[in-house]
Amino acid sequence: MVLWYKNQHIFNHDFTTVSLAYLNRYPNPYSTHVLSIDTLNRHIDKDGKLHQTKLITKTGRLPQWVKPFLGKISHSNILEMTEIDPVSQTMNTYTRNLDHTRIIRIEEYTTFQYDKECQTTTCKSKVKFSSGFRGFGVKNRIEKWSHSKFDENISKSRQGLKFVMENIKYRLNNRTLSNI
Repeated sequence: MVLWYKNQHIFNHDFTTVSLAYLNRYPNPYSTHVLSIDTLNRHIDKDGKLHQTKLITKTGRLPQWVKPFLGKISHSNILEMTEIDPVSQTMNTYTRNLDHTRIIRIEEYTTFQYDKECQTTTCKSKVKFSSGFRGFGVKNRIEKWSHSKFDENISKSRQGLKFVMENIKYRLNNRTLSNI
């Protein structure tokens, strides 16, 4: 069985602030589980779109019933691919775990789109949870646990992103005021 999670959120910020915050969202007080971030590749294509690939290492608390399957592994590596189109003011991201994929594979597709009329940026996420684990009724349990935990995780992620956005706005306002 494959489970899907869909979510939408509106940020009351312009696209530049949202995309800048997204690219610089770590560290923040809501991301203490993030151990490291490495930029593997970054380039601008012929159409002016920014492409970036990152490797993110995270740690997390797992339920006791999963630990026998993972052993002593306490972290996970995440691949994050981002494409930003400054002309259409859209940002598409794709993230997935690189390890533990036999137990659970999590793929997240997110689109950020600026609405000029409302002056807000809408974030739409779609997440796919699939387990390759066979037997013992564990596969469905792993997928359901991951799915239910994701709502909590996305809430913390948004809080962290909002924190970074407010920091950006604060810094811009202070820089502007000090120049007057």
